[in-house]
Amino acid sequence: MKANSQTKFISGNYSMLHGLKAVPIGLLLFIVGFWANEVQDPVKNYSLLIAFVLGALLLYIAIDRYYKNTFGIVMPTQSARRGYWVTQLVLGLLGLIAVWIDLIFNLPISFIGLGVAAVFLFDKPKVALPLNQFSTIKLALAICVFFASLSPLFLGKDWWHILGVHGTFLAISMFAGILTVIQGVIWHIFFVKSLPTPEVKDE
Repeated sequence: MKANSQTKFISGNYSMLHGLKAVPIGLLLFIVGFWANEVQDPVKNYSLLIAFVLGALLLYIAIDRYYKNTFGIVMPTQSARRGYWVTQLVLGLLGLIAVWIDLIFNLPISFIGLGVAAVFLFDKPKVALPLNQFSTIKLALAICVFFASLSPLFLGKDWWHILGVHGTFLAISMFAGILTVIQGVIWHIFFVKSLPTPEVKDE
């Protein structure tokens, strides 16, 4: 039976233990960006894209089952659930606005990239002083996305063509996808290692 300290840790950090759930999201973001970069206009066949989406969904379900079997299920309070969905709705709307700005106005700044950088910084657990190993990695990832989002200002809108990418939006999407996978794996490792050992007894 788990020690009280371990149970309290899992209960208090349940959502943050699910770092691997970011892996299929990041992979899908990268693969869709790569697919869009390689496909020829007009697109006549979306079967490969549908397969990518279904594969990511199946991987997400498998990871969710792993977490439930390994760490159990913690039911959040009604207020916590409401706060979570309100936050997700606001972030989703801001993300859609950022995508719209990037695609319509073709500015030398990627707003979706700046949004991703903000998520790396402020999504729980937030980057805060003093920095621990995980916060340092999150800060480094945020800085990478931030400068990549501003790079067209200094290198020109078309500099991504050097890397074979047809535009800033696709480049940022693929880059953010890779970093999301990295953060998800490190997130999982960090919090699993932070679990109190079952043998520890509270005094």
